[in-house]
Parts: sequence; C-alpha cells; structure tokens
Amino acid sequence: MTRIGRFRVGLAGFVAAAAMAVSHGALHAQESWLVGTWEGTAETPSMPGGPTISMTWAVEAAEDGTLTGSWTGDAAGQSYTREMSDISVDGDTFGFTVRIEDQGQTGEFVFEGTMAEGEVSGTFEVRPEGMPAVITGTFSGARAEEDGA
Repeated sequence: MTRIGRFRVGLAGFVAAAAMAVSHGALHAQESWLVGTWEGTAETPSMPGGPTISMTWAVEAAEDGTLTGSWTGDAAGQSYTREMSDISVDGDTFGFTVRIEDQGQTGEFVFEGTMAEGEVSGTFEVRPEGMPAVITGTFSGARAEEDGA
C-alpha cells in the first residue's frame, strides 16, 4: 500500500481512481454536442453592403475533453481557414475565437451562440488587436449533412 497524505491507497484503489479520471475525460469529450462539422452564414448589419460570410467549422474533442477546431470563412471571393481557440460549451450556449491576420493587421472574430432544435445562432464581433469591436454581426447554421451526428 502507498501512503498519500493521511490516506492509504492500495494498488487496486489507485488503478480504479485513474480509470475513473480517464473515463471522466472521455465522457466529458463525448458529452459536447458541438463536436462535429457545422455550416452557416454570417451577416454584418453594422456594415451596410458588407458581404455575407459562408462558414464551416469543425470541432474535435481530445481524450481529456479539450475542444479544438478549425474555421473556414468564404466572403467576396476569398477563403480563409484558421484555428479556433477558447472553445467553450455550457449547456446549450457556446463560444469560440478565430484569430485573424490580414494585410499586416491582427485581431480576432469572437463568436457567441446557442443551440436550439439542432441549429445554432448567435452574434460575433471583429476586434482588431488592442481595440474594441469594429464590426458586429449575427450568424446561424446547422450541423453539416455529411457529418451524420
């Protein structure tokens, strides 16, 4: 037996605790409804005449439950694929950030939304580095048909 602090833990107890921790991480990863591929559009009412952005994002879960993903946006004949960061899910709400770089300028898209009846919708902001949001908009979408989840 091993003594940890004031407790004595046998090998079987140690293995059981480790198995619970691993299975909790796996269950946590499986619990996220955001895992999969999503397609949608974003509108920028704060920028009259601004382009509609077609978006696709794919989210994966690591064994420890950490969510990672990539985001692709198509607008005005240009396509951008970027990594997603700060991906979070809390009940039916979610959020993520997409770091952007364009013509020497850096910033981020910050998305916040909800899921209802299999569809997602929400708002986003475009924040240049060190500045408040300069563009705001709304988005909506659904799980990609080929995703099958």
